[in-house]
Amino acid sequence: MQILQVSPHHFQFTNTPNTHPEMKNLIKLSLAAVCAANLASASFNLVDYQFGDSNGTNVQGAAVNAGTESDAAWNFPAGKVQNGNLNYGYTSSFKFTNVDGATGTTASRKLEFADALTTSDMTTYSFTVDFAKWDLRQNWDPDNASATNKGIIFSLLGNQTASVAFTTSGTTGFRALSQGTSTTYKQVNGSAFSAGGTGDSHLNRFETLGGVLQINGDLSDGTWTAQARDNEASAVWQVMGSGTGLTSIDSIVMAARTPTVGSWGGAGSGAATDPTASGTAGDYMMIDSLTLTSTAVPEPSSYALLAGMLALTSVMLRRRQ
Repeated sequence: MQILQVSPHHFQFTNTPNTHPEMKNLIKLSLAAVCAANLASASFNLVDYQFGDSNGTNVQGAAVNAGTESDAAWNFPAGKVQNGNLNYGYTSSFKFTNVDGATGTTASRKLEFADALTTSDMTTYSFTVDFAKWDLRQNWDPDNASATNKGIIFSLLGNQTASVAFTTSGTTGFRALSQGTSTTYKQVNGSAFSAGGTGDSHLNRFETLGGVLQINGDLSDGTWTAQARDNEASAVWQVMGSGTGLTSIDSIVMAARTPTVGSWGGAGSGAATDPTASGTAGDYMMIDSLTLTSTAVPEPSSYALLAGMLALTSVMLRRRQ
């Protein structure tokens, strides 16, 4: 008979006088099935920005991406890190003022992969942007209310596009929204967000706990779904929209939504409350983390193969004994 010896670094077979070649091959196949099931169920980050870098670190080329796609590169400077967050807009320090340069979708920054991500890299995935806090009230300007459609939008770009965003809406409102290449625009108003679904909390233009944007998809069939939630305990996900056809991802795009030039803080230059000055904040958003995670789970066939191999091994062992 043959005994399997396992160490933390490897396993090997030790021959005994009763060695049987068929048993050896059967055990090897069973071990291969176990390994295949483990690999199929592995979850790992392809992109992993936690922004734990030193204050003032530029995200382009300097901030640490701990994911497997660490060679992915930003095409332009995309903001600086402060106290574990990526500053976006007119924070009191380490400002990212490019958000104010034009109206509409502006300050587009692209994280480009060396090669497009396909099913050879991952199948099911989750793209998540966690915000620490934001302030889009335009309180620095007593003469103007914060206009609608100010915020940030993230897009997965490939053979098609899937996008999610947080922006202001109307005269005082806030919203989460999604849109894709072949899907219609969908939004969820800030009043729909609540802790535990009880309606006691909403997403507003000023949030000290922030919120989360997420796209969950499957490259094997191209389907995806967008959702968002606030960052309070027991927060409930709100589904915005969904789409089909996204079977490859070659980049992640981050861009500002700007209603008028200067509306993030640039228009306050020289005023009594000057957001362009160090130490004074205008409108901003702080990003706690940005991740793209493979969330593959075993196919039913993998479980069936594993169960069958283990059952056969058990029978053969009893017979040999």
